Amino acid sequence: MKKKKTGIIKRNRYAFIFIVIFLAYVGVTLIRQEVQYKTLKAEEETYLKEIESLNLEIAKLEKELESNKDLKAIEKIAREKLKMVKPNEIVYIIQENE
Repeated sequence: MKKKKTGIIKRNRYAFIFIVIFLAYVGVTLIRQEVQYKTLKAEEETYLKEIESLNLEIAKLEKELESNKDLKAIEKIAREKLKMVKPNEIVYIIQENE
């Protein structure tokens, strides 16, 4: 009786197929994770920029709020934006002809 010498691949055919499929699965999973990581990193940068701009706006509004606590500033805003006048005060509106 002769013993046939077979290669390692032929002897462990199922194990080899399993290893190839497993490595392909791991490779695809790693590629998907890398793509998702890059997407999330870009999204994080966008949100960080938005947070920074909102913090600047908050600081600006807080500064404006502090400056508007003065009575003269309140009166100015009331006159300009709300068109308010003092009692017994007459406002003249001059219209320009175009």
